[in-house]
Amino acid sequence: MATSRFYDIPGTHRLSDPSNENSSLISSSRPNKSYYNYQATPKGQKKSSKYDPENPHKHKLGTYDGVFIPTSLNVLSILMFLRFGFILGQLGLLCTLGLLLLSYFINLLTTLSISAISTNGTVRGGGAYYMISRCLGPEFGGSIGVVFFLGQVLNSGMNALGLVEPLLYNLGKPSADSISSAALFALLPRGYWYELTYASVILCTCLIIALVGSQTVSRAGNILFFVLVSSIVSIPLSVLFQKPFENGKIIYSGISWETFQNNLFPHFTKGAAGSILKKKETFNNLFGVFFPATAGIFAGAGMSSELRKPSKSIPKGTLWGLLFTFSCYTVVVISMSCTIPRKTLYNDVQVIQSVSAVQWIIFLGEMATSLFSIIVGMLGAAYVLEAISKDCIFPGLSVFNRNPIYTLIFTWLLTQICLFSDVNKIATFITLTFLMTFIVMNMACFLLEISAAPNFRPSFNYFNRYTAFVGAISSILAMIIVDGVTASALMLGMVILFLLIHYVSPPKPWGDVSQSLIYHQVRKYLLRLRQDNIKYWRPQILLFVDNPRTSWNLIRFCNHLKKGGLYILGHVTVTDKFQDQINEMKIQQRAWVKIRDMLGIKAFVQIGMGPTLPWGVRNVFIGAGLGGMKPNITVLGFFDLKSYHRRQASDGGTTDTTNHNNFTTNNANNAEILHATRNTQTNDINIEIPSLPPLLPTDECKNEEKIKVQQWVEIIEDLSILQSNIAIAHGFGDLILPTKDSHCSKKRIIDLYPIQMCGVINTSEHPSMASSNFDTYTLILQLGAILVTVPEWKDTHTLRVILFVEKELDRGPEIDRMTKLLGVLRIEAEVLVVSLDQFRVYNTIVKGDTITFDYVNSVLGDNAWWMDLTEARATSRPKRRFSLQNDLQFSKDVSKKEKYKVSKLQRLGVVMSMTSSMPAGNILTPSISDESDVETDISFERDRSDFLKGSPDEANTKSTLTEDKPKSKVKTVGNKPVFSSDTLPKTKVLEEGNGDKPTLVPISEDSMNSTVNDSKSRRPILPDLSPCCSRESLLTAMANLSFNDLPSRPQHLILNDMMTQLSGGSDLIFSTLPIPALGTHTDPEASLQYIEDLDLWLEGLPPTMLINSQTMTVTTAL
Repeated sequence: MATSRFYDIPGTHRLSDPSNENSSLISSSRPNKSYYNYQATPKGQKKSSKYDPENPHKHKLGTYDGVFIPTSLNVLSILMFLRFGFILGQLGLLCTLGLLLLSYFINLLTTLSISAISTNGTVRGGGAYYMISRCLGPEFGGSIGVVFFLGQVLNSGMNALGLVEPLLYNLGKPSADSISSAALFALLPRGYWYELTYASVILCTCLIIALVGSQTVSRAGNILFFVLVSSIVSIPLSVLFQKPFENGKIIYSGISWETFQNNLFPHFTKGAAGSILKKKETFNNLFGVFFPATAGIFAGAGMSSELRKPSKSIPKGTLWGLLFTFSCYTVVVISMSCTIPRKTLYNDVQVIQSVSAVQWIIFLGEMATSLFSIIVGMLGAAYVLEAISKDCIFPGLSVFNRNPIYTLIFTWLLTQICLFSDVNKIATFITLTFLMTFIVMNMACFLLEISAAPNFRPSFNYFNRYTAFVGAISSILAMIIVDGVTASALMLGMVILFLLIHYVSPPKPWGDVSQSLIYHQVRKYLLRLRQDNIKYWRPQILLFVDNPRTSWNLIRFCNHLKKGGLYILGHVTVTDKFQDQINEMKIQQRAWVKIRDMLGIKAFVQIGMGPTLPWGVRNVFIGAGLGGMKPNITVLGFFDLKSYHRRQASDGGTTDTTNHNNFTTNNANNAEILHATRNTQTNDINIEIPSLPPLLPTDECKNEEKIKVQQWVEIIEDLSILQSNIAIAHGFGDLILPTKDSHCSKKRIIDLYPIQMCGVINTSEHPSMASSNFDTYTLILQLGAILVTVPEWKDTHTLRVILFVEKELDRGPEIDRMTKLLGVLRIEAEVLVVSLDQFRVYNTIVKGDTITFDYVNSVLGDNAWWMDLTEARATSRPKRRFSLQNDLQFSKDVSKKEKYKVSKLQRLGVVMSMTSSMPAGNILTPSISDESDVETDISFERDRSDFLKGSPDEANTKSTLTEDKPKSKVKTVGNKPVFSSDTLPKTKVLEEGNGDKPTLVPISEDSMNSTVNDSKSRRPILPDLSPCCSRESLLTAMANLSFNDLPSRPQHLILNDMMTQLSGGSDLIFSTLPIPALGTHTDPEASLQYIEDLDLWLEGLPPTMLINSQTMTVTTAL
C-alpha cells in the first residue's frame, strides 16, 4: 500500500501523536484537516489624488495648501500681535491659558462635527453654508449662510483696519500730539482719511490677488505662511538672545522668575493700552476680544470648491491647523509672561514687536497674517454668496450665479463699507457670528447622529453625539458670555431670515435631517397611538375619488370635516395585468399629489390597483393608514343614476326615467358658474372650474370605466363588513363652501336628520338597551358639531336637528329627549320636531288622501305593495296584512303545522328585522334578506294559546328558521321597511365609564314598565305572523297603517317630501344611510332598486351626506 502524501501539502497539519499523553483529547478526536493557506490580496500602491488620472479635480488644491495653510494663517490673526499683550496683562498667564483652552475646546468640538459632516458625502462650494443647508434644510442653511457671509466680510474689514495700526507703528510719521517715532522708517502720514486710504489700498491689493485665481492664492499663502512662521519663531528666540533693557515706558526683563510670578494671576485695570471700556475690564469683554483670534477654523472649509478631495482634506487639514496654532499661541504666551513685566503690558499695544530682537520680522508676520486673512475672508464670503445664489434661496441673487467675479466684487464693496466702522466694536459681532455658525454646525452633526439615518456613515469616526451636543452648548454659553444682548438680537435676525426663506424660497430636493427626526418620532408615536378611547375620537377620512373635476367641492369639504385628523385621497385603477400598469399607477400617484397641492389640502394620496373596482377599493381601504392612524370614515360619491339611465336608453334599454325628473330644486346662490360638457362617446360629464387652469394633472392619466350598479352596492357591503363608518355624498357639486373671508348677516343652516332604523339589538352587557341605531344617530350629531367648529364654517353656519314622529302628542317628549341628549353631548343646535301627518305624501300613502295621489302613483305605480294597497282601498278586499299594530284575529283551526316561504311572508307583511350595530352588542348580519333573489322554505309551528298569552318572553322569542335549497327566483324587492318613526329612546349615562367603553346608551322604555302589555305602551309586542287572518283583521290592519309598516320605497318618498319642505333653503344635510343586506349586489334588480330608492329620497335636496356608523364616537367621560 502506497504511503499518503496528503500531509506534505503546505498548510496541512498532522494528527497529534497518540502516544503523547499531554495531547488534547479534543484535538485527537477532531483533527484539523485544513490545508488552504489564505494569502492577503496584494494592495496596489497608494496614489495621491493629485496624480490620479480618474480624479477630475486633480489640478485643484490639496490638504496642505488648500486647508492647513488657510486655517493656520486665518487662526494666527493679527490679534495675536496687537491684543495678546493687553489680554495677558489683564488675565495673567493662568487665565490666559485657560481662555486659550476654552476657545480651542469649542473649536475642537466644532472641528469634529465639521469633519464628520464633510466626510459623509461630497462637499461642494460654500463651505459651512453648503454642509448646514444639506443637513438642516434651506431655512437653516440660508439664514446661517447670510450670517456667516456677514461675519467673513466684517472679519476681512477688521483685518484691513487692524493692519493699518502696525503699518503706522513701523512706517508712520510722528503726529503733532505724539512724540513717538516710527519703529522702522517714517514714510506714511497719519490721519483718519490717510488710514482709510491705506486700508482701501490693502483691500484692492487683496482683491487683485483673489481675482487671479486659487492657485495664485495658494502660492501667495505658502510665502506668507513661511513669513508668519518665521515671525512666530522669532518670539521665543528673542527670549533667549535679547538682553534686558528699559526704553521709556518699555521695560524688558528677559527671563525672570519675578516677572513670571507677577504675570501669573489676573489683575483687571482700566485705561490700559488696547482697552475700549471706560471701566475695569471684565472676563466677558476679554473673551470677546480673544476668541476671534482662534475662530478661523472655517477658512479651509470655505475653500471646499477649490479642493481636490474636500471630504478628506477638510478634517485632516483643519485638525492639524488647530494643533499647530495652539502650539504657537502657547509658546508665545509663555514667552511673553516670562520676560515682559505687567507694567509694560499695560502701556504698549505693540509690545511683542517692541521687545523683539528683530522687529522687522514681526512686522512682516503681521502683514502676512492680515493680508491672507483678508484674501481668504473675501474668497470664503464670495463662495458662500455664490452657493446661496445657485440654490435660489433668495430671489434676485441669480446675477451672482452667472459670473463668480461679480460675487467677489460685491463682497469687496461690502468689505470696503466696513472700513468706516470701529475695529474694536465689530470684533464682538464677528465673534458672535462665528459662534452662531459653530452652534448650528454642532447641532446639525448632533441631529444627524441621533436620527440614526442609515446613510450617515462618515469616514471620520472621532466624534459622537455627546461631542456635538457639548460643542453646541459651549458655543451658546460663549455667546452669552461675550454679549447676551447682541446675541439675542442676532438670533432674532436669524429667526426672521428663517421665516423669510421658508415663505419665499421654493422647495428644495436636498432632504434634511428633520425628515429623519420626524420619521423617528412618527414611528415612535404611531406604535404608541391607540384609537380605543372614544374621548379622543376624530374623523379620519378616506375619500374615494375618480375625476377631480366632478368631485372638487367634495374634496375640499372633506378637508374641512377632518378636524385635524387623517385625510386620504383614494383612487383605484382597474387592470388585470399588474406589471404592465405599474408605471401608470406611478403617474397617477404623482398626478393626484399635484392635485392635492393645487387644492392646498392636508391629505395623503393612496392609489390602489385591482382586477375589478371593488377589489381595488378593498386594497386601498386595507392598505390605507398605518398603526393607530387608520381611516374610520369612508366617503363615496353617490352613483350617477341619471347618466346610467341615459346609457341604458342609448344602448336600447327600456329603463323609464320619468320618475326621476318630476321635482328638481335649482340652487340660485352658487358663488361660481360651473360650465359642464359631456363626452359623446363615454357620456362622462366634465365640470370646468373657473379658478383652475383648463388642464389638470389627472387629465393625462388613463380614463377608468364608469362604475356599475352592482359594483357600487358591493363596495358599500364590503365597507360594512370591514366595520368602516360609511358616508355617501350627494349633490356636493352645488355646495357653496365658505372661506375664511366669508361673512354673512344671517347664519346659514346645516340640518341634521338622525333617522332611526328598523332593527333589533343583541347585547348581553346592557339587556335593556333599545333597538336603535344609536351610533349612527350620534355620529350625525358629532359630524355636524365638528363642522361648525371649523373656522370657515363657525361664523357662517348653525346647526338644526330635525326629528319626525307620527303623532302630534309625541312632539313635546321628543324635543325634551333631544334637548337633553344635546346637553349631555355639549352640542349647541336648534331642535325641530315635526309630525308626519303634516305632509301630503305621507297622508296619501298612509291615510289614503288623494291630494298627491297622481304624483305618488307615478313613482310607486310599478310597486307590488302599492298596487295591492290601492286595490284594497278601492275594493275593501285586502289580500295581505298591511299593519301589525292591533291584536290579531285567529281562525279556529290553528294547530295545523304550515310551511311558509319568504316571498309569501313578505306579502303577508312579515318584517325580517335587521340588526343594528350597537357598540356593546354583537354585530349580526342576516343571512337571508327579503331583497335577495332566493326563496327559502321556513318551517315553524306555534300553538294558538302561545299567541294569545302574549307573555314577554315568548313574544321576544325568535322563530326558528330553517334554510332549504333555493327553488326559484322572486322579483319582489324593497318590501322591507328601512326606517322607523319611533321616538328617540331615553338615554342613560354610565358614570363608571372612562371613554374606553360606551358611557351613553339608549334605554328601552318597555324594560322600565311593569308589564309589556301596559295600555300606555305605544306599540305592543305582537307575534310576527298569524297563520290565518280574517277579512276584518286585514281591514283593521290596513286602517292602522303607519310609517313603520311601509316598504322602503314609500318611506323614501315620504322622507323626500318632508325634507324638501323643511330643508329646501339649507346649505347642507346630514342624515342616516340604510345599508343594503349582504348579497344584494348579486341581484341586479335589487342593487338598482337600492340606488333608485336613495336617489328618490335625495332628489331635489341640498347637498346631502348619508352616514352609517358602526362605532361609538361620543362620550360623557372626562
